[in-house]
Amino acid sequence: MNKIAQLRVYRPMENWVSVIHSTALAVRATPVTLRYAVTTALVFVILWMQIWVEGGQPSGLDPFLAFVPVVFFCATLFDRGNGFYATVLSAVACSYYFLYARNAPAILYPSDEAQIVLFLLIGFVISSVMEALHGGLVALATERENARSTLRDRDLLLNELAHRTRNDFANVVTLLNLQSRSANPEAREALVSASERVQTIARVHRRLELRDDHVVVDTKSYIGELCSDLRLSRLAMRPIAIECEAESHSIGLEKAVPLGLIINESVTNATKHAFPDQRAGKITVAFLRNGEAYKLLIADNGVGNGGSTSSGIGNRLMGMLAAQLSSTLEFEHLSPGHAVVVTIPAAKVR
Repeated sequence: MNKIAQLRVYRPMENWVSVIHSTALAVRATPVTLRYAVTTALVFVILWMQIWVEGGQPSGLDPFLAFVPVVFFCATLFDRGNGFYATVLSAVACSYYFLYARNAPAILYPSDEAQIVLFLLIGFVISSVMEALHGGLVALATERENARSTLRDRDLLLNELAHRTRNDFANVVTLLNLQSRSANPEAREALVSASERVQTIARVHRRLELRDDHVVVDTKSYIGELCSDLRLSRLAMRPIAIECEAESHSIGLEKAVPLGLIINESVTNATKHAFPDQRAGKITVAFLRNGEAYKLLIADNGVGNGGSTSSGIGNRLMGMLAAQLSSTLEFEHLSPGHAVVVTIPAAKVR
């Protein structure tokens, strides 16, 4: 799993890590003397509580165990040095107020010495472990910020690239449309078709998304927008309806362009040939997954010759586009109507 994917999966845990890490950094930014003063105060508060609760006569490891949370707290909140200091100060306080007070004359038995050594060892280990954990938190927080920064930079670059590309396409479309106004009818139709093809490519760049380190396009929104634009540009003055049924799938940029161009060419051919004399009808565009393949269907209920012949630049272009998709391109005669069927292996859409 890559770092950006880990960032998304472990985001709840890392939010807690960030809070703990930020708190520790803020506390450790306080003056050293203040930190050691707080540590001293905590040790003597616990000592006073021990004397008050136990009457100065605790037995066994009881007086030392009460100071373990102080060592843990100081090492976690401050640093390893405060943990060491709390350990030594607690050991001295316990020895003076409890062990010496219990033993007359003021001597330490071997068992008492073992208790002190064991407490010192435990305190030093706790302080060292907490310092190591704090270092791990720092490293984790740094890595998380780096991953977020990388993700933001990539999104920014993608948006900038898409914006510049859209502007370039818009300029090309404008030039083609201007040129078509002064051309003869045949050239005008060719320029308009070229303009629509360029707009189809531009739509891809409007729908670019970054998912799992891949630049992809969502088929539902992309094909839906394409059908809406074709309805306005080609069918606005015609009694022809266009229906769009597209499932939501993520496809790569290099596959989205030929897919959209095939739809554009098929719908354009249908409007030109399938519905003569302002005939009413319907064009259906569907993109569905069927097992291990995706199926693109563009069907009409017209007169049955909506571009099914092998001649024409549109059909030749669709053949080349289907080859780019590593797909099969079929023309089917319906009753009534005509259909273009493109079958794309699912493994080829990335």
